[in-house]
Order: sequence, then C-alpha cells, then structure tokens
Amino acid sequence: MARLLLVLVHAVAAAIAQSLPARASAAPSPSSSYLCGWCPRGSTASLLPPDAGALTGAACGYGGPDAVENAAEAGFHIAAVSSGFFRGGRACGACYQLRCRDRSACAQGGVKVIVADVATDANRTGGGQFQLTRDAFTALTASRVDGQLASLVDTGHTAVDVDFRRIPCAYKSKNLAVRVEESSCRDKGHLAVSFLYQGGQTDIVAVEVAKAPAPDAAESTAAPSPTNWQYMTRREGSPGVWRTPRAPAGPLQLRLVVTAGSGGKWLRADGAVLPAEWQPGAVYDTGLRVTDVAARTCSCFSASGDNDEEE
Repeated sequence: MARLLLVLVHAVAAAIAQSLPARASAAPSPSSSYLCGWCPRGSTASLLPPDAGALTGAACGYGGPDAVENAAEAGFHIAAVSSGFFRGGRACGACYQLRCRDRSACAQGGVKVIVADVATDANRTGGGQFQLTRDAFTALTASRVDGQLASLVDTGHTAVDVDFRRIPCAYKSKNLAVRVEESSCRDKGHLAVSFLYQGGQTDIVAVEVAKAPAPDAAESTAAPSPTNWQYMTRREGSPGVWRTPRAPAGPLQLRLVVTAGSGGKWLRADGAVLPAEWQPGAVYDTGLRVTDVAARTCSCFSASGDNDEEE
C-alpha cells in the first residue's frame, strides 16, 4: 500500500510538471500567490533535552553552525520536529511562527523557527512536536513580570502549549542551493540532491535535470538541440531527496516545480548549476530566489480566540 501511494504521489507531481509551461526565466514573480491554509493549529513546544546535543541540521543537509547563522540572519531560530511532522524530510526548510496559547505568559510575537532537524523518539522527553534550543524557548516564553523580563525556562518549565502556522521564509543573502548527496556517483550517472535555503512558503513537487548547453551555444547560428529533461524521483524514505540513476554527463541544469498548496509553476536556473566535475557533498548555488507565498483562505483565529493576523 505504501509503495502504491508513493507511485500515485509521483504521478500527480509528474502531471503537474507536464501541465505547466517551461519557464526560461530564473526570477519568480513576487506577486504570485497560491492557496494554502493560514489558520494556526495547536501543538506543544518543548525545550531540547540536555542529552540531545546541539541541533546540527544534519537531517536536512544543513551544515552545523552555518544553519544557526543563516537562520539568525533571516530572523529565525532552528528547530527540530517530531518524526511524524518531519515526514521523512519533507518538512525540511519550512518556516513556522509559534505563539503560546496563554498570551499573557509568553512573548506577544512568539518565535519564528526553521525546521532543520528531526527529534528522535529517544529525545522527545518533552513530548513536543517542536523541540527548541534554549535561546529559542527563552524567546518564545519571555514576558515582563514586575517590569523585569523573565522566561518560563527560568522557572523550570520545559514545555508549553502553542499555536503554530507556516509562514514565508526570507533569506537575505541566500539563493536556493542544491546539495549533492554523498550517495551520488558521477561515473555511474547516479545523482541525488536536496535543496537548501528555499524561500517563500512553497513546496517542491517536481524536479528535472538535463545536460547544460555549451557556453558558446547561444552564439551559434545553428538550430538549438532539444533539451532532454530527465525526471527525478523522491528517494524512498527521504522525501526531501531527489534522485535519478540516469544523470547525463557534463555540466547539468535543473528545473523544478514549486507550489504553495494549489497550482504550481516552473522555475529554471539560467545555465549550468552543477559543473561537469560535480562532487558528492558539495553545495551549488542555483541563482534562484523563491519568494511566492500562500493566499489567505480564511479568517485566522487562534485557539485562544485572539486574532492571528500576520504581523
């Protein structure tokens, strides 16, 4: 049944990809919007257990301290989520706003986080769907008591009920990047990639790869050769990883379909993204900026009754 469901998902993604015209431009329209649920849902957020170690972002392909630095630059903290919410990596890079159900006990604006890791069952002592670093949990639960700034973490609390909603990611100095997974082998044509620093409020639902044209092809008077795009599939057990056993040799170009809940559109980087001598473990800049956000579809009120309009 699981394999049948996986086949159906791939078929739907392929249908979306085939129904959309190829985009030659690398720049998405900032006014584009797609339907998606904006209303907050309830959950819990817990302090990362001391024995869990530091969040490294390894489960999503983010690199150690760089994950924290890049998140902070965008005004976010990094967070781990429970395995069910992580969905085998499909949640990697998604941005969320968390706010305490009890608004009087916590920071009014809550905290913004980027999903960068998975919380294993052994580390879920707090029982939270979101697991936060001490800095993030302090920022979430900070409030003024008798004129002094205090946090629930100072009183021994390690978990709190929250409302959460997905919000757009906005990286100030990072384009969408592609990371070549270590399982790739250039000589055999095996290519597996994951995407980093995905902006906006979108999901990637289709990826294709093709041999990039020669640099002097644009100056040639001959008719351009047709591009043979090779559809990539999600790696079983790792939805955030796209793979193909038939990657062409030479420098490679990529195109992908992004969607924020309804419809979708092609994005294609100009020229080669991966060089001819691409290396497993390396990260390459696509030159793309994804900025599309979801259209609000309902009047959003949190479980506590407060109007949860975007700030």
